[in-house]
Amino acid sequence: MKEDKRISETKLLLGVGILILLIDIFLMEYWVSIIKPYPSMSIGLESHRIEIFGVNILIGVIVFFIRKRLSILFFINSIICYWIFSFFWNLWIENHPYSTTEYTFQIENRHFKLGIDKNPDHFSIDEIISESKDSLITIGMYEKEGDSLKLTNMQETMYFYTDYLIGFSINSTKIELKKLNKNKH
Repeated sequence: MKEDKRISETKLLLGVGILILLIDIFLMEYWVSIIKPYPSMSIGLESHRIEIFGVNILIGVIVFFIRKRLSILFFINSIICYWIFSFFWNLWIENHPYSTTEYTFQIENRHFKLGIDKNPDHFSIDEIISESKDSLITIGMYEKEGDSLKLTNMQETMYFYTDYLIGFSINSTKIELKKLNKNKH
């Protein structure tokens, strides 16, 4: 009788453990897709891992007072989640590589460079002062809007459309861009 109870309790523990693991996999993948990490965000990985570890330990302590044997799953889960989250974090970065496309343009006798980053979706406009020196004019984020990119920063909104920049504060008319051949990865 005791052995049957122990076997059924072990089966229950195993079933709950598998259920927790499946829920973890779904939640970790979803959470990483919301965070949308990029390579220079690796420091943020540790803070999220600590959150995951802390939440599992907290749940484990609460469950310990309700059902001691079940709490072991959450203590084990705190370590497993750490690795699951890291897996999805790295997978996201591999499937969404960082790259920059650069364009140059000229207004009067001033030369500028527009950099459009992919993952994260940032842009920057620099004034080219000399071959080795640039001066940052603006930086911001962009989003796809129809067949163009809407470039937004604190002061202005511009549009990038088929090698043209529209709405730049120095010259708000349609500015023709020349794509630089180098593509950074």
